[in-house]
Amino acid sequence: PRADAAEESSRLAAAAAAAEADRDARLVRSPFADAAEASAALLASAAQDALADGIHAHDVALSRERERLLLLETDLAGVPDEPVDLAEASAAAAAARAAWNDAVATAARDREVATQLADAAARAADVHAASAEGLRDYEVIAGLANAVAGRTDSRMDLETFVLAAELEEIVAMANLRLDAMSDGRYRLQHTDAVGARRVASGLGLVVLDAYTGQTRQPQSLSGGETFLASLALALGLAQVVTQRAGGVRLDTLFIDEGFGSLDAETLDLAMRTLDELRQGGRTVGLISHVEAMKEQLPARLHVEATPQGPSVIRQDAGARV
Repeated sequence: PRADAAEESSRLAAAAAAAEADRDARLVRSPFADAAEASAALLASAAQDALADGIHAHDVALSRERERLLLLETDLAGVPDEPVDLAEASAAAAAARAAWNDAVATAARDREVATQLADAAARAADVHAASAEGLRDYEVIAGLANAVAGRTDSRMDLETFVLAAELEEIVAMANLRLDAMSDGRYRLQHTDAVGARRVASGLGLVVLDAYTGQTRQPQSLSGGETFLASLALALGLAQVVTQRAGGVRLDTLFIDEGFGSLDAETLDLAMRTLDELRQGGRTVGLISHVEAMKEQLPARLHVEATPQGPSVIRQDAGARV
């Protein structure tokens, strides 16, 4: 065993001497002065790992570039070695640069315009908010003006509205007469319905026919019925005027024509109505060519045309004045 130990010791000593010789040889070829300086320059394990990773990444990138170079060399195989004409590419690049500059300038102008528009919109919003009260006042005044002028759905102006109120009173008075003269069949009704083609409304009349229970237009009445309705309206108007005039009476009423369209029964009814007015103290003058009326008139004046031109007025000898 001692011999083996001595042999192992000799072997280790020789290995140590060889290692020192190798170290010294390496130090000679290195930039280090001695072993201590070389030991001080050793890197930590983490730094060594980082450098190793960097070297590996470099090797990978280098390998890819070599592969790309090989592909490019393959693509360029057989292509003549002529210089590339850069004029067209340079012109395209210059045009692209000019277009880019124009786009940048346009964008700057657009931003400035957008800023100005935003400021204008903000000012307009402020003005609109400030004018809201004035707008409300305008809407009230405009609505009143439109109502007075009849620019509404009803197409009724202020004057017509006032007249419509008067007409309703006249119709109410007229119906007192018309009810009696038509034996309760007809009554007038005021209507403010808008007429055809959007004409003004407010002074319309319709006739309520008790026989059918429906209203009808005045134009649908016969000549005699129209005369009775007109007479009733005239008498109703006279009554309303008397009431509105502070008790001043309309003592005289003239009726021109209309009797020729009446049958005997209707004529007798109209004459009775007029006679009631006369008995109430009013003077009723009738202008007519109907011969049948002569016997029912207490006083008559005849107007006769002459060949000379002027008419002659004479009192009927049989009349009672």
